[in-house]
Amino acid sequence: MGGALDVEMERLARVEMAENPRYRWLGELPRWKTLALMARSRLLVLSSRMEGGANVIGEAVVAGVPVLASAIPGSIGLLGEDYRGYFPVGDAQALASLLRRAETEPEYLAGLRTHGARLAPLFSPERELRAWEALLREVAPG
Repeated sequence: MGGALDVEMERLARVEMAENPRYRWLGELPRWKTLALMARSRLLVLSSRMEGGANVIGEAVVAGVPVLASAIPGSIGLLGEDYRGYFPVGDAQALASLLRRAETEPEYLAGLRTHGARLAPLFSPERELRAWEALLREVAPG
C-alpha cells in the first residue's frame, strides 16, 4: 500500500507484481481502507531509506501487526534500540531472512508482536492529543 514516489518506482512495483506471485502493490488508498487492510495483515514491512518517524509504525503497533523495518533513526526511535525486526537499509537479503523467520518461526513473530503490544499505549490517539495540548500550552501560554 502506498503511492509510488515516482514513475520508475511504480514501474518497478508493477514488474515485481508480474514476476512474483507473493507481491501485490495496491498503490495509494484511502486511510480507512489502508487501516482495515493493515488490521488483517500478519506483518508490515517498512523499507524506508529515510523517514522522520513513520505513522504507519504506530498504526501497525496499535493494530497488533508486527513490523519489519529498515534500521533508520526514525524507526529505531519509535520501536526502540532492542527491537529484533530491523534490517540494514537496502539489504534485500537481510529482509528476506527476516521474512523467512517471520514465516517459519512462530516464536520470532510472537516476540515482535509482544514488543509492539508493550509500545501500543505510546501511540494512542488520546496520548497524542495530550502531547499536542501540552506543547501548545508550552509555546503559547494562555
